[in-house]
Amino acid sequence: MFNIENNLIVLEWTSRWLLAILFFFQAYDRIFRIGLKETTNIVYYQNTEQKLPFLLVEAGVYITSYLELICGILLFIGLFRDWAIYLLCVDMILAAFGFSYLKPMWDMKHFFPRFILLSIQLFLPPFAYVIALEKFL
Repeated sequence: MFNIENNLIVLEWTSRWLLAILFFFQAYDRIFRIGLKETTNIVYYQNTEQKLPFLLVEAGVYITSYLELICGILLFIGLFRDWAIYLLCVDMILAAFGFSYLKPMWDMKHFFPRFILLSIQLFLPPFAYVIALEKFL
């Protein structure tokens, strides 16, 4: 009953759903509760010393928010897992750049768990990806 194949399947499913929940609700909060315009203003006016152009900040907020929302949904239902993970890796690089630009010594307490879960998903073997809508289509 408790063999390595079953454990890897459970690890894949659990880490994928945790990742989906974290990214989906982060994006949901930015898009529907706070609002993208307010989020852009917060990011843009947060640092008075170093300024990126407002249009670049706005594009970054919009792109990362919708990317996280869509990829969170895809991971949750189990469609296009690999593409969703790759896009979230790009999203994490953009976020790391943005945080580092605003404050070079930034707190990684929200970033690091997502990075670990993404890394787990990238290192799991393909046979562990079983519990997904994609496998039934």
